[in-house]
Order: sequence, then C-alpha cells, then structure tokens
Amino acid sequence: MKHLLSVLSPTLTVAVLALPPAAHAADTDPAPSAGLFGDRTQVSVGAGAMLTPRYPGSADDRVQAVPVFSIQRGILFADTLRGAGVQFQNAHGFSASQSFGYDLGRLQRNSSWRPGSKRLAGMGDVPGAITARSLVMQQLTPYLALDAEAEFALKDDARRNRYRAGARFTLLQAAADNVTLDLDAHVGDRRFNQAYFGVTEAQSLTSGFQPHRADAGVYAYTVGAEWDHTLSPHWTASLLLNATRYVGPADGSPVVRRRAAAGGGATVTYTF
Repeated sequence: MKHLLSVLSPTLTVAVLALPPAAHAADTDPAPSAGLFGDRTQVSVGAGAMLTPRYPGSADDRVQAVPVFSIQRGILFADTLRGAGVQFQNAHGFSASQSFGYDLGRLQRNSSWRPGSKRLAGMGDVPGAITARSLVMQQLTPYLALDAEAEFALKDDARRNRYRAGARFTLLQAAADNVTLDLDAHVGDRRFNQAYFGVTEAQSLTSGFQPHRADAGVYAYTVGAEWDHTLSPHWTASLLLNATRYVGPADGSPVVRRRAAAGGGATVTYTF
C-alpha cells in the first residue's frame, strides 16, 4: 500500500486511497499463468481517514475522509491510487505498470477534497490534467525493493512532469502483519516545480508573495512507515505515518510555509 499519503503529488494528496496489499502489483507474488486476463476478478472496497496538508507545503492540515476502491483481473486494473491501466510481473521480482489518472491541480481557496488554500488567494488555480503514469519495481531481496515512477500531465496548457525514485524495506512479514519503510526522492521538471512552488511577477502583484523561480530538480524527500494487519481472509486494517522535507526549488518558495511536515492515516478494506 505504498504512499497512502503523499503530500507531494496533487494526484495523491487527495485522491490517494489506501489499498490492501493484494491490490498493488508490486506487493504480491505473480499469479499463476491464466492468460493475459487471469481467471478471477479481485475487488477491494473500504474507507478511512487521513491527516494531510491542505496543499504541498501548507502550514495548515486537515482531516479527510478516504474512500477505497480497487478492481483487477490479470493485467488489467483500476484503482484510486494508480488510475486505470495494465500491469506486468515476472517470477524474478520485476513488475511494471502503465496507467492513466488525474492530477487534481491546486486551488486558491479551501476545498474539502482538492489541494488548495485561501492563503493562496491571488495565485490563481493550478489546472487539473489527465496524466500518464509509468511505474517499475524490482524486488532485490525479500526485504528490499527499488522502484521508480514517472507521471506526465497530458493537458496542453498544463504540461508538467514529476518523477520519484525510492526504496522499500520490509521490516516485518508475518502471517497477519506486514510492516514496511519507504524512502523516496521526488523530482519535478521546471514546469511542475514552477506550477506548485514558483511565484511569477504577475502572481506576486496579485497575491503579495515575493517572486520565486522554481527550476527543475529534487524538491522533496519523504520517509513513510506502514503497518498492514489482516483481520480475516477478507478484512485488512492499515496504518501509515510519513514525513516530508522540502528542498531545492521548493525550500525557498514563499508558498511553502512549512519546510518539514508529517502526516498519517488509517483505513479498513474488504477484499472479495
């Protein structure tokens, strides 16, 4: 259930939904061969809550209800974490997925479900966009996996790309419990970093923020710990804590009011 709470990607800040371990292609063993579309459909539904900043870098937090949904069959999947797409795994620990989702952007007002804050009044909205997301993961040992992700906004007037590279450590793997630790570096191209951390001269005049140019580069590092507990063959409860440190083009941004932040969440899911 990687990245239950990401305060770094607008796609995940609000739309990220905790999914049971079986819903993540990189978290499960390859299924027996049954053709491209498998021999069964797996569905997960549930709900939870999370504490997260109102937008990446916000000094204000909010508690938000979190719905959970995932459906997959063979190489096909659709869920609230990755969007809809195709996935692949082999017997050597390699997995990959290609999907399409939606970047919610950022509002210049408070919202109950989208990133944004009234403290950004005058900055204008960062428009949402359909995105294409590519993810690859290699399980090196039973206790260590490396992964990388790229997300590309496909809207003409909202082109921006973000990237992530990380490592996942399995600290505990028992019959009913799984505890993992994730370390990640987050990178944005110039358009992504400028959209979320930059302030143009025009925005400065209307918002009162000092101008800030946010070039391409690493904008944050995160660490996250997650505990998945199997309550029964169908029910799973999950807890997560994470911390973020903004660096580089985000560190000096006037819209980043808090350079270091922490969050957490909990969900209960039913899989059938």
